[in-house]
Amino acid sequence: MTSSNAMRQLEERHVATKVELMVWSNKMDLLALSNVRGEVALHRLTWQKVWSLPPPSEGIDVKGMAWRPDGKVIAIAYSNSDILLIDVENKETLHTTHVDGEITCINWVQEKDQTDTKSGFLHKQKDSTSKYPIQDTTSNFLPKLPSLSRSFGSVNKCIEENLEDAKKIKDQTHLNILLVGVSTGKLHLSIFGLFPCGVVNMNDHAGGKLCSILDADVSEDLNVLFVVLSCWKEGDEVKEGKRELSIVLLDTPVLSIRAPELHALALKHGHIVSLLGYLAHTMHSITEAWENILLEMDSKLASYAATVPEGSVSADFLDLLMFGIPSDELEMFLLQDLTEKGLKKLGHSIELSYSNIQKLVLKHLHSVGQSLAYHLAELRGMARRTDRYQMLGLQEETVAKSLTAAGSFLVKATEVQQVIDNSMKNYKVFFRWLYVVILRLTDERVPTEITKITQQDLAFIAEFLYNFDGCSTKQDEEVASGSSRKPRFNLERLGQYLVDQDLVIPPDTSNNPWAKLVEENSSLANHPSIIPHFKNMSLVQQHNHLKKAIDNVFSEPEASIGKLFKVSNIIKCSDIPDIGDPRLTHINVMDDKKLLLAFLDSVSPAEGFYLVEIPTDKVKKSGDEISATCVYFYFNPTTANGEDNGRGDGASWSSPMKVLDVQFYLQDVLSVLLEQNGESRVAVFVQFPMRVALEATMPVSVPGQQILSCAPRVEASALLEAGALRPVENMVASKFAVSGTRKVAVVLSESRRKVRLFEMEVEEEEEDEEAMDATATNLRDSDSSMLDVSKSLDGNESEKLVEEAESTAE
Repeated sequence: MTSSNAMRQLEERHVATKVELMVWSNKMDLLALSNVRGEVALHRLTWQKVWSLPPPSEGIDVKGMAWRPDGKVIAIAYSNSDILLIDVENKETLHTTHVDGEITCINWVQEKDQTDTKSGFLHKQKDSTSKYPIQDTTSNFLPKLPSLSRSFGSVNKCIEENLEDAKKIKDQTHLNILLVGVSTGKLHLSIFGLFPCGVVNMNDHAGGKLCSILDADVSEDLNVLFVVLSCWKEGDEVKEGKRELSIVLLDTPVLSIRAPELHALALKHGHIVSLLGYLAHTMHSITEAWENILLEMDSKLASYAATVPEGSVSADFLDLLMFGIPSDELEMFLLQDLTEKGLKKLGHSIELSYSNIQKLVLKHLHSVGQSLAYHLAELRGMARRTDRYQMLGLQEETVAKSLTAAGSFLVKATEVQQVIDNSMKNYKVFFRWLYVVILRLTDERVPTEITKITQQDLAFIAEFLYNFDGCSTKQDEEVASGSSRKPRFNLERLGQYLVDQDLVIPPDTSNNPWAKLVEENSSLANHPSIIPHFKNMSLVQQHNHLKKAIDNVFSEPEASIGKLFKVSNIIKCSDIPDIGDPRLTHINVMDDKKLLLAFLDSVSPAEGFYLVEIPTDKVKKSGDEISATCVYFYFNPTTANGEDNGRGDGASWSSPMKVLDVQFYLQDVLSVLLEQNGESRVAVFVQFPMRVALEATMPVSVPGQQILSCAPRVEASALLEAGALRPVENMVASKFAVSGTRKVAVVLSESRRKVRLFEMEVEEEEEDEEAMDATATNLRDSDSSMLDVSKSLDGNESEKLVEEAESTAE
């Protein structure tokens, strides 16, 4: 017989570093743990470690973790206010966003299909296509982006394999929203964790009081947004004022009514962000290839440049070109340092770097530029559907500007391509001439075919040498984009395109018939269909201009959608003790249209916990007269009750018990972790049926007053069936994490260095057979990869663990 109370221990493990947060995946048997060092580790039920992720930098903690509803991505919020979306398969960072203020809560919710009452997820293809017709015809029109791995620069494997879907959102048939609350009172909403679809400043809705967000959720039909706040009662007098717990309900019909539009917009945003990432990698690779050329020339010419006065390098080479006689220093450099063999090697190396840049510009830059233009053109088409997209803040004007910026970027990329062609000619002519000079200086025979030099070649070499060390003052001050080294030589014109400043030598367009035509006809130049050519902008500037234009397109929806949220109710709950914020857990019940909220009355361990039920469908009708129901539960079983309610083995409970943690196991079961009073302080696990709990609640409708002050106090163990209180043997616990969909639980010890994993709802027979040897076995094969117990624990703690293991085995 399967019992909801029955539980079987699977593993008990010790960990080297204190654990802080634990979150189960609802789709796979995976547990995410964060520790005091800011590391995040992913474990299977067998405690096999899938991967471990170090913090972005030293001294950063994990503030929260949330799984994407499909379990393929996990969002990690850090104390530096960064949120990283991590690919569960290979721990690659898919996306990083930054918010202002300390992150206090993070939650990832998915809409529920109204026709599907049993499951929170939709599996029927027919329904999903009728709901959000996704017509992604991109692959019909655009070629696949070239792989980045063969070019310069490192690129992570995940991006290399999924260039067109680097953010892993193509398979998202439903809207899911990542909610991030910060201590300054702002709540950030983003679809798929990528597309910002609203910022709500709760300070404005709480009568100008300073607020911090403790928890947030959206109803599964996306109509109501719930926010749990901690507000300062006395305005700005933060030090003296007391804090109050409030629940704010906001109407968000825009999220449900415009769900198909938001879904389409978020997918388009994901495409564009993926392409911008690819573009950034390509720009980095081009700069790196250019750095190679500078480094090669610098390393060869540095020793010579050090022996002559500043500016003499160019002069000496020009003298050699004009009169054919080198200075003593130059002759020594050519014959001893550079040599004929060295020159050939240098020429080959630089030619290779140039051809790499040429490939990157021709294949990668143009491909990604055209893909961006395609998606932005589609976005402009969406913006023209003002009846559907205007209320979401998508403006045709800003999209058109970004499309123009993409066109201008492609024009600049073509210009760079022409500059590269010319530069390669210059280099070849220069090296051929220098090779002849070295041969003559060594009195070797010079082949006649390489001595021929045209007047045009001579002009090339002269211009090339003239700019040899004639770097402009600006360029001396600036450092090439992405480099940490100031180039000693300004070799020629390509380098100016790869720094974030205006071009020193703009292209000469005087002989270009199109440029003349546009210049003479201002009406043609200003026509929206004509892509402008920014003569003086470098490629890096043009790239930044494109990024800014695209940012402007998506910053509008964030502001516009957030303004459409309207507060429907504010429910004051209770004062918050000065010790710290209470532990909260909540769940939405869509079928009954209600929000269930459970939280401890103080920081853990608490005397008891509150359960609050708030209906969501009556909000609009009755306004302030919303009838919330609430109750306060405490656990004080008598010895007699203990014999009835325990495991039937005459267990007696030391009363009263303290509540360590509460968390919803399923929407109709609340898991409670208790601690017995007395010396042993053994943890007790309770599965509390909501049906029983809600019968004990009492409706409260006190406008403007704290509803929890009216909550009835109920002794909970009297309501529970026999066997509901299950002791967690030999464990002094601090917190736990449960998952009803996966039927698993994990309990963390008080030292936060020991975890115990349980399988829930097991067969009673199974449980009795395996109870005896489970703990001893698991202790024996404790995970050596996580720590060597003897090293990481001090002597006393080690002895205590050995004693525990022996007593368990007995």
